[in-house]
Amino acid sequence: MARSDGAAGVATPPGVATPLRSRLRRPFGSRLADTVYLTLAGASAAAAIALVAYLIFSTARETSPVWETFGVWGFLTGREWVISPPTGGPRLGALPFIYGTLATSAIAMAIALPLSVGIALATTVFLPRPLRRAVAGVIDVLAAVPSVVFGFWAVVVLVPWANPGLEWIAEHNLRFLAFLTAVLLLATLLSVGPLLRPLLALTVAGLVLVMFLILTGALHAPVGLLEGPVLSGSYMLAGIVLAVMILPITTAIIREVFATVPTDQQEAALALGATRWEMVQHSMIPWSRSGIVGASALGLGRAMGETIALALVLGSVPNVFGSLLGPGATAAGVIALQTGEAGQLQLAALTALAIVLFVMTMIINGLARILVRRNAGTSRRRRSAAPTDPDAEAAARADGAAETAPAPALVREGAGSLAPVAGIRRLRSGVSETLIAAAVLIGMLPLAVLLVEVVRNGTRVLGASFFTEVQPTDPNAVAGFGIGNALVGTAILTGVAVAIAAPLGILTSLCINELNGMGGWPRRVGDAIGYFVDVMLGMPSIVAGLAAYLAIVIRAQQFSAFAGGLALAIVMFPIVVRAADEVLRLVPGQQREAALALGAPRWRTAWSVMLPAALPGIITGTMLALARAAGETAPLLFTSLGNQFYSTDLFEPIAALPLLIFKFTIDVRTDQSVDFAWGATLVLIAFILLLNLMARLTARLIQGGRRG
Repeated sequence: MARSDGAAGVATPPGVATPLRSRLRRPFGSRLADTVYLTLAGASAAAAIALVAYLIFSTARETSPVWETFGVWGFLTGREWVISPPTGGPRLGALPFIYGTLATSAIAMAIALPLSVGIALATTVFLPRPLRRAVAGVIDVLAAVPSVVFGFWAVVVLVPWANPGLEWIAEHNLRFLAFLTAVLLLATLLSVGPLLRPLLALTVAGLVLVMFLILTGALHAPVGLLEGPVLSGSYMLAGIVLAVMILPITTAIIREVFATVPTDQQEAALALGATRWEMVQHSMIPWSRSGIVGASALGLGRAMGETIALALVLGSVPNVFGSLLGPGATAAGVIALQTGEAGQLQLAALTALAIVLFVMTMIINGLARILVRRNAGTSRRRRSAAPTDPDAEAAARADGAAETAPAPALVREGAGSLAPVAGIRRLRSGVSETLIAAAVLIGMLPLAVLLVEVVRNGTRVLGASFFTEVQPTDPNAVAGFGIGNALVGTAILTGVAVAIAAPLGILTSLCINELNGMGGWPRRVGDAIGYFVDVMLGMPSIVAGLAAYLAIVIRAQQFSAFAGGLALAIVMFPIVVRAADEVLRLVPGQQREAALALGAPRWRTAWSVMLPAALPGIITGTMLALARAAGETAPLLFTSLGNQFYSTDLFEPIAALPLLIFKFTIDVRTDQSVDFAWGATLVLIAFILLLNLMARLTARLIQGGRRG
């Protein structure tokens, strides 16, 4: 029976809700469950943010003695780091470590960025299709190698191998500068862009001027930045190690950016007679420029926050504007090496260094994410700019047919406009493709050498006792001992980290997703939480370890597995949040809206629709975050400390594989301890690679089961 609307006197058909009853009335229990779900998600996000904010605040609060003693400007520009001078008080300045951080990072980027672009181009354009995935997979394996392994490999293998070459550079400055000038001149001829080519040309002109002054006697060789003596560690070696470490990060991002270039744009350039290099030069690189810059900034932020590899290779010798072939120090490295035995003022100065490092990496990572997102938005806008109207599409097809009709003339015209001599174009493309192939070989060489050394040296100490016995107390007598306590400790530390980071991270990502779906001020709150997570992604692990040390270890006056697990959870949390958030965004909105339209509450929609659809990505992100945490050393140096015996107590010091490698490489170093460290390195790499493999297989199995 039809009802009538009293206001208008119009009959309302049955089954159609009146305006006053437009909302479905759900049972009280359902509304209560939704409230509990939203409150739990919001509370988890708030608790995680509050915990990290408290740790950062408590860390910053410990720096007040530094500002009171030296002042902000005095500390930032101080060139000395003397804890106990013969006369007067301590002189602690941050400039040597800021300079060391920037110098090593700049060297790393100068090496890694061209290699990353070359490898990304090879795996998207130049290599045969069967080889693209294989090469990309091999390069990605580098991302699974912990920093302590890179540092150990650099000390044992790279330093003895590279020092003769560095000594030659120190003795033959002029020849090295001539070689560098030739390389940069070639890069200038091949480069594109209104900024890069003039910058390279200006650098070449400066190098030519320096060589001219040396030849005329106005400037004496060796050049200050390239003079000896060459010692066991140097800025140059540290930069090379950092370049190998950040190579997979920048390569992966640039490869994804190149993949967004429309194929019709590439095919159009080739159809007009362009060579493959000219197509890359005039179509792909201009399209991807902001993404390449963003990837470079992300790699730079990763390099600036690196700790253990630089502590192993570079040491902690203050060196401002000294030779790049000499020793030095970085902010993260000196924090790792000196925190454990620091007095009150020195600890405050090291904490201030951590805050400075955090601010620097936060700015760089924030800039990188803005550039990457702008590139993604530009790509989407360009794709959406294609005509969707049928008449427009017909006109476009007609225009395309008209343009493609005189194809030979267009090819000839395009070829003439690109370069007057075809031979020069072929030569330029051939040189470019040769350099790209060289980039692939150079990028894969460190991985091959590293894996060969690890397997060759690590297998010599493997045996049944190696996995069950405890680590040796005497580094000269390692036979019969093992890493059993370190394996148990690593499992406990990562277990604590996963127990904290995984639920908080997943609930935080759900909170961000729910807030973004509401619009208005809730969406702005979700964006703010996402920005905070992005800031945490760029936080150096040494800062997380120092925060846990100041907030837990010092107050409890006890190193513990819980403190180490919390520090690792801080490292894992933003990775889990960002991975879960990205896959939740990929869940079709129609599925969510259909569930809500059928009367399902929000918690049921999230539990039965969104989480199952995003489960493969969430598991993959959690496993990758776990792999990252398992290889971390810096946060554990002054939280869990290490233990020579088996321990399962969360409130006692505990052993870990990265700590064991660090100890047997830095604290004590004998031929026997190095062999022992090689075995531990092999086990650690195998464990992390296994976690990465499990993440990928789990995701594939879940997706395959759904298709079945």
